[in-house]
Amino acid sequence: MSEITVPSGQIHEVGVLNLLSAKTAEDFKGITSISEVGVILVPEHLAAELMKVPMHEVGTVAAIPEGDNVNLQVGQIKLTGEALAAGDPERILVVVGQLCLTSVVPSVGYKGIHVTGQIFATKGSENAIGAKLISLQGQIFYIPANPRLIMGEESIGQEFLELLPEPVPLVVMGKLTIEADVTREMLKSKINEITLMGDLNVPKTLLPLAQVLTVEKMGEIHGYE
Repeated sequence: MSEITVPSGQIHEVGVLNLLSAKTAEDFKGITSISEVGVILVPEHLAAELMKVPMHEVGTVAAIPEGDNVNLQVGQIKLTGEALAAGDPERILVVVGQLCLTSVVPSVGYKGIHVTGQIFATKGSENAIGAKLISLQGQIFYIPANPRLIMGEESIGQEFLELLPEPVPLVVMGKLTIEADVTREMLKSKINEITLMGDLNVPKTLLPLAQVLTVEKMGEIHGYE
């Protein structure tokens, strides 16, 4: 990892605050406050010292193991199961954000995995990931292969579902609206399950079906007239 100077003063409105260059508690003396920060990356041995800094509206403090044997990935990352299997056995994979694994993980080559956020892994990867998971601040979702991923804001209508060649699973991390022209039969035949991390808006007539299809739920399902 490249050396990053520890900032000072009032730190605010930052997506990811990287404090990994800190060596001792003295490096935090210049920080007067931290606010409106999504994720703070801090060396594991200094996590308690950082808590002494006044903070407001901070999402997550990720305590990262020290050393050159850390492979740090921040943000939304996509990897194949084979890529995870080919990881360096001398390194720890540290993920801060969301890791989406697009195929079954046969094994994990890394020494271990440290996650702050979410892992979306294909079903069948449970044993391989579980054996190498050092710590998890967040969730792991095991989903079917080849899901339809909704990241932003999107609407799905009857015509869209009709054009799908075969049923698909949905992973909703943004905001998805099922339009009023969608019938119960069409939704049931073209969407085989839903993993919900965001918001799902459906006509009230489809609300019970949407609840049944949602097998993993960390978000909200809303019915509208």
